[in-house]
Amino acid sequence: MADPPKKESAKILKPELRARLHAWWEGYEYDAPAATGPQPGPAQETAHPDPIKPPMTGKVVVKDQWSRERIKVAQLVWGDGFTFPGAVDFVLKLAAPLALARDAIGLDLGCGLGGGTRALAQASGAWMEGYDLSLELAQAGAALSRSAGMESKAPIGFLDVAEGSFKPKRYDGALVRNVFSLISDKPKLLTRLAHGMKPGAKLVVFDWAIAREDAHGAALDAYRLGETTAPRLSTQAQFAAQIEAAGLAIAANEDFTAAFRAELLVGWAQIDRLVSRGQLEALEGEALMGEAKSWARRLAAMDSGDLRVVRIVASKKA
Repeated sequence: MADPPKKESAKILKPELRARLHAWWEGYEYDAPAATGPQPGPAQETAHPDPIKPPMTGKVVVKDQWSRERIKVAQLVWGDGFTFPGAVDFVLKLAAPLALARDAIGLDLGCGLGGGTRALAQASGAWMEGYDLSLELAQAGAALSRSAGMESKAPIGFLDVAEGSFKPKRYDGALVRNVFSLISDKPKLLTRLAHGMKPGAKLVVFDWAIAREDAHGAALDAYRLGETTAPRLSTQAQFAAQIEAAGLAIAANEDFTAAFRAELLVGWAQIDRLVSRGQLEALEGEALMGEAKSWARRLAAMDSGDLRVVRIVASKKA
């Protein structure tokens, strides 16, 4: 079983500890200020080359509802800042092909609460912009970025997939997680994504797929019927063809089911622990049971072989 995921902290650090961490990141020695008078602080952070404020309005297409209680228990299971299996280490591995440089501008679409968005910004030094299809998650994620002092480095907003668009040639790399399986018009969003990427920029797509076009096993059917927002699933090959049709060159097309399943089982152990401790309030307990049932159906569909998790890496043609 994989090691438990590292948790992101959304707390504001004490001033001296913040200064020490900043010094470590910037690569200089930190000297504590003398008690007798003020001392120069660390160098100012580089200004964002083209700052934006992600929107919080638009048409909501996902039916999933994220109450305060559900957001709380999801983080207890999957890690601070996460509502889905695969916390900091997993996201960094997933997004590694993007090879984001310091001060690059990256997109994290389907970011949830933005735990991965902030982790990518911290690890690479890139300016990350996170968007989610859930208004509740986007609002909660934006608050977490503010609390972490990363409102500029990793802002979180809401994506209107019906009308939303991206600034032309803005992004040096884009990570898209669990978005395409929720929408029917995949080519339209892929075209918008390609429009927003710089020539040569990498795209990493991580999502659900079906093993065969005619897959209709009992576990897969139970998964489909159990989802609040009905999944619109393609095969891995169909998905890759749609990406290529948008003007992107496929570099890798991988089945990530085993790695994702390992991350899911780490969280599953947390569900068992939380239930055993019995310290949740009534609404939190109901939310936890709802999460457990959803992931039990998804796990069964994966284990049947009909439901797969894929990672596709592509680049925008020059």
